[in-house]
Amino acid sequence: MRQFISVIRRDLSVYLEKKSTFVMAIAFFLIISALLPISIGPNLDLLELISPGLLWIAFLLSILLNISHVYESDYRDGSLDLLILESDLPELMLISKIISFWLLIILPVIIFLPLGGIMLNMQPNDLIKIIFLIIVSSPYMILIASIGSAIAIKMNNSELLVTLLVTPFYVPILIIGTLPFVENDILDFTFFRSSLLLGAATLFTLAIIPFLVTYILRVNSE
Repeated sequence: MRQFISVIRRDLSVYLEKKSTFVMAIAFFLIISALLPISIGPNLDLLELISPGLLWIAFLLSILLNISHVYESDYRDGSLDLLILESDLPELMLISKIISFWLLIILPVIIFLPLGGIMLNMQPNDLIKIIFLIIVSSPYMILIASIGSAIAIKMNNSELLVTLLVTPFYVPILIIGTLPFVENDILDFTFFRSSLLLGAATLFTLAIIPFLVTYILRVNSE
């Protein structure tokens, strides 16, 4: 447990030294949220109708922009090999790095979600619901993206490759996260059902992905 906490503290200090990392994530999210309504045009009813999906997309893109920072610095200075090869529970160490990334990169973006929702003309009730859904599913999105980051860890400027690798796994989350806001009598997909499915997806990936990422990183370190 001490090593778990020490890894979180170390990563937090690294992220705080590079303040441009989370500032860039916030700025990117706000820029996307501001540009998307311009592409829609002056039709506010249409913007309100599709705003939940647009907010999801803006949030996902902000994750993909910064996911390479999860392992990149540790890989370059060699500390990642120590965590993977010499730790008794390397999967727990990887979870600690995911927690650090969530606290310093994802949490600031979540704080600015209301502003993004306002720019996308979302109703307050829908905005509260979608923020909750994003918070519940954010560990899933980070863990899935970390697979691509681990695969492309030896490459420079790997953001595009990571995006191509993980985007198909984001499609179900986008569908589940936006269905409660779609008026359809046939589907009748409630907010509660969406919350349960997204929570289950997060728990499933939390149980499986750390072991998969550990294996990928061990292969890359050989």
